[in-house]
Amino acid sequence: MADWAGLHEDLLDFVVVRLSSLDLLRFRAVCGSWRTAAAAFTARRGCPRPDLPWLLLPTDVSADLALDRGRLIVCSDREVSVGTLPARLGRVNPRQFVPLGSARGAIVAADERGEMHLLDLVSGARKPLPAVATLPLVARVEGLQVQHLGGGVLPIDAVIQKAVPVPTPGGGVMVLAIYRQLNHRNQWATARPGDRAWKSVAPTSIPSVVDVVVHRGQLYANTRYGMMYVFPELYDLNSAFPEIIPSVTRRPNTYVESSFLVESPRGELMQVELLRPVTTAGGEEFVVRVLDECGETWEDTEDIGDAAVLVDAVGAVAASTRVCSALRPNTVYYAVDLEGETRVWAYSLAGKHKRIEVVEVLSTADGYRAPCFWFAPVYSQRQP
Repeated sequence: MADWAGLHEDLLDFVVVRLSSLDLLRFRAVCGSWRTAAAAFTARRGCPRPDLPWLLLPTDVSADLALDRGRLIVCSDREVSVGTLPARLGRVNPRQFVPLGSARGAIVAADERGEMHLLDLVSGARKPLPAVATLPLVARVEGLQVQHLGGGVLPIDAVIQKAVPVPTPGGGVMVLAIYRQLNHRNQWATARPGDRAWKSVAPTSIPSVVDVVVHRGQLYANTRYGMMYVFPELYDLNSAFPEIIPSVTRRPNTYVESSFLVESPRGELMQVELLRPVTTAGGEEFVVRVLDECGETWEDTEDIGDAAVLVDAVGAVAASTRVCSALRPNTVYYAVDLEGETRVWAYSLAGKHKRIEVVEVLSTADGYRAPCFWFAPVYSQRQP
């Protein structure tokens, strides 16, 4: 029987530099010497190859899936990797959950009791976040419905639009929740794992926030109107004085259905917008903009090089097509939940007449249910 723990460290070093994030996590779980080799690799500031992003689909576990109960299953033998995960959290009295956003290998989710969690799907770790009911101006939670205190009048429904985990300078993580109230501008609040309540960010500071991202150590907040606010530090967003990046002129015959921020594999900040025509004439299209080197203006582009952007209803991730060779370069993949199925379209950004193609159709009859979302695994030395 082979003694895998006795392999020479030079051979382990030869192997470890060729592993992806997920494979490196598996590698370090084999034995102590392999774990030491993985730790030495990351201590030398080694960076594993990024994994292909997954399209994750919550799945109602049935008798047909009993053997895979509680497991994350990823099928990577297709153009876009599709993963299924149980739609309920916990082994004892499991609760239905709804994913609210993901970034840097972590997922923020809320369960049917209104409790919120920060999940690491690869390691299985789960950290508690403050409950939905502690969001400013929220009165109570009914199932997955959030009720808002409407100035002492009748309760008004509120919806958590998304929640994004972002790294903090001290090496920890902070979650920014963006929630929308009918007849009100978007509110946003922050919390860290273990906090008792969400802390409000003054809504007058930024109107109608729709997405946030940390880029080169600064927090960028994207708004519904295209205006961008840049916070130089993350410690106290209420006392910070953000810089403003002006919006671009948008076409008068279209409206913006969604607008997201994402870092390209080359480290550029991109704004990705889904445009729909005001009238029935014409079709939907994606517009990609890149922030210039000075960080002052957006530049429209039809060439993002060897990169693909993967978009869902609440966010976007980017991947290098040199590393993830199954993906097409200079392409936006759009995953959307329709009645009875989930579809993925590929939008080519090049040329006057953009090529659009359906690359995946997943039926809800197979147990999938909304919402689908893109997830990019990230290796962390702190994972158990």
